[in-house]
Amino acid sequence: RDLADMFGVSRAAVREALRSLSGKGIVSIRQGRGTSVNPVDEWNSLDPDVLMLMHGNEVFAQLIEVRQIIEPELAALATQNITPDELKGLSLASDLPEQDTIEEHVERDAAFHLQIAKASRNQVLLIVLTSISPLLRESRRRTFVVPGELAKARECHQAIYTAIESGNAEAAREEMAKHIRQVESALSKYSSKGVINS
Repeated sequence: RDLADMFGVSRAAVREALRSLSGKGIVSIRQGRGTSVNPVDEWNSLDPDVLMLMHGNEVFAQLIEVRQIIEPELAALATQNITPDELKGLSLASDLPEQDTIEEHVERDAAFHLQIAKASRNQVLLIVLTSISPLLRESRRRTFVVPGELAKARECHQAIYTAIESGNAEAAREEMAKHIRQVESALSKYSSKGVINS
């Protein structure tokens, strides 16, 4: 009741928020004894929200490292395993129309990379990629507000698509690596312009 009054929201909204925090290990809810904040070492450090809370912007540098390891190989595998129907879908997803909102860009970009992961036919790598999707989405939100980065991402997507369509695994690997470097540069620009508080 106190939290609902403090934030001007319903008690149902507070209960839902506390359930979410409980699922992340941040709080413990005990019937009849109230809610308490858990020690940091009990928080779910595998949860993307907890990672961002605990490590701040450093988590995005680590995310880039993970993407550099995984995504070029996913693109190379996709050249060998993608179906004609998947190629059509990938072609549609590769565009990032100028008139879209930031959230629409995030959705399109996420769909493009997810389709490549699915086309790789490696279920373990697909699970790894989807498990970090909240971090990837936040990374995309940050990069797409940097002037000029949307056009660069569109160009990278087209180059990746062309390499996959041609069945050239080495080119697909290299184009995806270039794209991840472009994302890394955009995140650096986002940080250096003081958009994020360090």
